[in-house]
Amino acid sequence: MILRDSLVGLRREAAARFDRWLGDAPGPPSAGFLPTAYQARRLGTMLAILDLLHGPGGAGVTSHDVARLIIYPRLSVGRGAEWKSSSERRRTQRLIEEARGLMQGGYRALLAGPAGRQKLP
Repeated sequence: MILRDSLVGLRREAAARFDRWLGDAPGPPSAGFLPTAYQARRLGTMLAILDLLHGPGGAGVTSHDVARLIIYPRLSVGRGAEWKSSSERRRTQRLIEEARGLMQGGYRALLAGPAGRQKLP
């Protein structure tokens, strides 16, 4: 049974792909099943941020560490007042919050198909 809603076409395609997979011939996934290149890079960055924050030794990690190690590895990220007023700090904080949002349930939007992929939470 397939739910008849705005994503019925994508659901039918998923069911057909699953059926082909059972027959050992799934074929390549359609664009509706894959993130764009930009989304894939952004998701990878957010996963790296979460790994750093919540992995071994992540208890003392600061946003400055995240910026220096993941987001701006080739850039000399300032300290003190320079860091506090920088656009790099604001971008880093936004990415950290976005990553935490995904971890706390926002990942479900990725499962909603193309309409849910317009903007990551």
